[in-house]
Amino acid sequence: MNRILLPLLLLAIAAFYGSCGEHTHEAAAHADHTTSPADSTPATDHDALPPVTLNNGLRWQANPETTAGIANMVGILAAYDPSTGDPKALKAALEEEFGLIFKRCTMTGEAHNQLHNYLLPIHHQLREFEATDVQRNALGEHLAAYGNYFE
Repeated sequence: MNRILLPLLLLAIAAFYGSCGEHTHEAAAHADHTTSPADSTPATDHDALPPVTLNNGLRWQANPETTAGIANMVGILAAYDPSTGDPKALKAALEEEFGLIFKRCTMTGEAHNQLHNYLLPIHHQLREFEATDVQRNALGEHLAAYGNYFE
């Protein structure tokens, strides 16, 4: 992995945890795992990332900036043409939008914690992202699941 990219991603995660309001460190403790609720890939560690849960069967209220950021990532991914697109540019665009979600986070409480649970798998997917068909499909599926948990 690029020696510059990893520190930048870690900085983005740190900014996310620092810029968001109230949060727990439980999600941060799981930041080095490699599976997600929307991903059936086995973990390299013994634990999996924390699952996203509903609010007593209802979706969590997300701030509009987060919802817009996820929609922007969906659009970036959908606009990518694998036959002519630059995988590095796609990754950079997705990471930039992902960073903006962190920067604009205003959520608090359990909705905020659940957002962390939802976003951590995206961080892991982007870490080794090379824009393969499998990676694009997996990321697209995870992004599409946002509406299952947040409104």
